[in-house]
Amino acid sequence: MTGLADITGAQLFAQTLKAWDCGPVFHVPGEGILEALDAADGAGIQLISCRHEGGMAYMAQAAGQLRNRPGICLAGRAPGALNTSLALHTAFTDAAPMILIVGQPPLRQAGREAFLDNDFSIAFAPVAKWIGTCTDARRLPELLSRAWATAMTGQRGPVVLAVTEDVWSQTTTAPVLLPPFVPRAEVSTAQAEAVASMLAASENPILIVGGTGWSQNGVAALSAFSMSVGIPVVTSYRRRDLMPADHPYFVGELGIGADPAILEAVARADVVVVAGMRLGEINTFGAGIFEGFRLLDAPQPTQKLIHVHPDAGELNRVYRPTMPVCAVAETLFEPLMRALGSHEMPNWTSWSGPLRAMRETFTTGQPGKGPLDMHEICRTLRAALPPDAVLTVGAGAYAHWPQRYFPHALYGTQLGPKSGAMGYGLPAAIGVQAAFPGRHVVGMAGDGCFLMHGEELATAVLYQLPVTMIVVNNSRYGAIAASQSRQFGRTVGTDLPAIDFAAYARSFGALGIRVEQTEQFPAALVAALDQNGPALIELVTGPEALRP
Repeated sequence: MTGLADITGAQLFAQTLKAWDCGPVFHVPGEGILEALDAADGAGIQLISCRHEGGMAYMAQAAGQLRNRPGICLAGRAPGALNTSLALHTAFTDAAPMILIVGQPPLRQAGREAFLDNDFSIAFAPVAKWIGTCTDARRLPELLSRAWATAMTGQRGPVVLAVTEDVWSQTTTAPVLLPPFVPRAEVSTAQAEAVASMLAASENPILIVGGTGWSQNGVAALSAFSMSVGIPVVTSYRRRDLMPADHPYFVGELGIGADPAILEAVARADVVVVAGMRLGEINTFGAGIFEGFRLLDAPQPTQKLIHVHPDAGELNRVYRPTMPVCAVAETLFEPLMRALGSHEMPNWTSWSGPLRAMRETFTTGQPGKGPLDMHEICRTLRAALPPDAVLTVGAGAYAHWPQRYFPHALYGTQLGPKSGAMGYGLPAAIGVQAAFPGRHVVGMAGDGCFLMHGEELATAVLYQLPVTMIVVNNSRYGAIAASQSRQFGRTVGTDLPAIDFAAYARSFGALGIRVEQTEQFPAALVAALDQNGPALIELVTGPEALRP
């Protein structure tokens, strides 16, 4: 706790963020937050001014998820704030910690249909863990502390704090608090022993890991545990970076585009340990079935199911586990390793070996059709980037290519929305680049996905952030067109006009390169990565390159 001199609410807010190592703060200037922005700038906080509140909030979500602390963003009154809804939904779905600060009209105008007013407790209720309102500068430390703790506790996620405009100019002696301590539940010795007993009697076990909030030590413990006992590991959708791609016991992932053979193997397992993952629809697609809750029988699986999750509300939500454990997932492995030491362990090589072989076959791939081979593009991209480079990907059929053929070696290198939100790749890349200026960051989008938030190229140019954006352009909403063709034998509304995305990038002041053949890509990538600012590579493809 520091400082008891008279300061304004805006200064108190800025000093609190500074004391809490908030990282970059993303915003679109607007009514209701102007005093807060001025104070934050005066406090030396890194401010990133964006072109759309949706892109802004994606940046905060991405930065927060990789920094393992809440990403911070500020939006003006109702029009600006409501633009963040989809990004809030993405943060909620992905369990990413994030704090959205929203300006509100002065308290004296409450209930009078004030200009740009809205009841955010109703508007954001489905997509935020908590929505608070501050009407008194003296309560800012309390409410900021609650926002931070709520975003980080249990199932992580976004919170919203609306601040009435008069709070920023009020003077107060309220203190600048240190960040709140967030306790975490850990797996007990008795719980680990119970899990060990089930594993020791198992012939075909599977360990499924996912969720957010992992530490580097926790990921290392997971890898070491799997290596020591020989249990095959599957990651949840878009969480492949929890296991090194070359780990001998990493056998695949769940969700859209997963290897059907691995999904069939999960269904055959006799013991399934789920650590950190929610058992929702996208992570329970069955083999060859675009439908959730088919991977395991719901609500009572035939297998023994151990579900470890930090939020009690996620346990027994759909599936009835044999053993629910309310604890942080990464705390499972060390006590479980000790507990297994007192058991005679079976040899699972005949089970895990073929699963790993299937993974290697699935990710080896065949040469693509047409003049631009997306499999080779992904291989070239991986070879050119250091292991800690971050790849951000939005939603669409193009996303199947990096999902299958871009391997991750380190944790904290993969970002993609489980929500299915388009427009994510570019703003997420900008958010990560702002938070981690020394790392290589590459975003990927389809032409439909990119234009959902292509305006944020201006943000990357403004701050000379060296993100490399790859746009896969087939002039259509490819995933939806494929679904229409399967269901109706024709498409409606999915053909898009041809756009020169390289020229689009150059119009913002970024490097823009158009690639139409595979052999043109390596030189284009070298040029993009050599830029001191943003670059965009447009890959012109046809329907043959829709997905692997």
